[in-house]
Amino acid sequence: MRESFSKSLGFTLQFLALIVVGTALLVGLVYEALRAELTMLAVGGGIFLLGRRLRGSD
Repeated sequence: MRESFSKSLGFTLQFLALIVVGTALLVGLVYEALRAELTMLAVGGGIFLLGRRLRGSD
């Protein structure tokens, strides 16, 4: 039970990270806010790696 919850949470975090990264790219293109874009990319990358770690090695 705990393992399936962990994998589900990991998948959800990875999906959320992809949304954050996509939004960051749009922020960079539309508003030309490089600092905000880089911050969002770093946060998205961290969330993605956390989700990957929770999912384990598939």
